[in-house]
Amino acid sequence: MRNRFGPSRESGNLIRAVIFDMDGVIAETEHIHIEAEKQTMLGYGVKISPEELHRYTGTTAKFMFDNLIKKYKLNTTFEKIFLEKEKILFRLIRNDLQPTKGVIELLWMLKRENIKLAIASSSHRRLIRYVLEELNILDLFDSIVGAEDISRSKPNPEIFLKSARNLGVNAGECLVVEDSTLGVAAAKIAGMKVVGYRNPNSGDQDLSKADVVIDDFSGVSLRGLL
Repeated sequence: MRNRFGPSRESGNLIRAVIFDMDGVIAETEHIHIEAEKQTMLGYGVKISPEELHRYTGTTAKFMFDNLIKKYKLNTTFEKIFLEKEKILFRLIRNDLQPTKGVIELLWMLKRENIKLAIASSSHRRLIRYVLEELNILDLFDSIVGAEDISRSKPNPEIFLKSARNLGVNAGECLVVEDSTLGVAAAKIAGMKVVGYRNPNSGDQDLSKADVVIDDFSGVSLRGLL
């Protein structure tokens, strides 16, 4: 019997795991991050544009804030500015947390096909667990890798390679679902297939290096993803 998600078992190239980014893929949180970052920077007298912040989509908070502190010569530390942003973020997210349309149905479909599921997010574990618990999908995932678990931010492939090791699968047996230029690049460098999800809240991201680009998870079949 052919697996509807990819090549036949006889081909030796079966997709055994799907690794999801979280922000902008599992949950509609990219616009919340942007608003929290704008408010945080405004506290330092910097009016920053969403376009500039979208350039950091897919990177860790440390990578972004270290760059912004240096660029705008802010009198602060990463630890301090991160806690300020996190306080604002959690206040905003409690009132505006929604799953990305169609993704929860897709997760359950994959689970029924015995596909291993993972989160590989540049967000911190506290936020990842909060979002997944609020959406009642935490138990669907076999692995979670967050910002604390890696030393190099996307487009470095570390986060995806670590996810594959956690799942006990080879990189070539993984499919990644990403909404950012840097995330797609990281997954391809890792040697994985990539579905690029074009989320309008994620800014103008170049997903052209993805194997497949989709605009909507609703009604996506396992065959349709590839």
